[in-house]
Amino acid sequence: MLKFSLFYFFLFQIFWNSLAFSNSYLRSEHLAVLQYSCYLEDKAIVFCSAKEIADPHIRVRLPLFEPIVLENGIKAFRVMATIENNTKRNLSGARVNLSFGESDQHSLDILISEKIIYKAKSTTKKSHLIRSDVPINLALFDQLDHIYRSADVSKISIAVTELIFEER
Repeated sequence: MLKFSLFYFFLFQIFWNSLAFSNSYLRSEHLAVLQYSCYLEDKAIVFCSAKEIADPHIRVRLPLFEPIVLENGIKAFRVMATIENNTKRNLSGARVNLSFGESDQHSLDILISEKIIYKAKSTTKKSHLIRSDVPINLALFDQLDHIYRSADVSKISIAVTELIFEER
């Protein structure tokens, strides 16, 4: 009877600990709250907000933020933003700045180099790889790792720095 009780006690402890630690990593639900919306006048950005705004012309999200381990054992993060185009014009690309902290070392310029037609969204097929073994990216990698492990998206900010419209 004692062995039976100890078995269930340890099984319960493992289950409880797994629940406690499962909420500590960044998940897609955390990323879903991040967005950056803008109004445009002609081709110029006139107003942007990280808050929900009605009928924005451009909406930027961060759907891809995941850790990976490369074949050689190096740790890295895949990061990519998407743009939803409601400008009634086709975009041929954009530049988005992602900031993961206060320092310039904690920011990343994302280049979206695909055609985004009206009422469509860009893809995450091409993404940025932030590797832990590249010295210039070490501060950014460490900050990404901290955000991922703590699931704290409050340090992440998004800004559109350039929109490239398709020539007619």
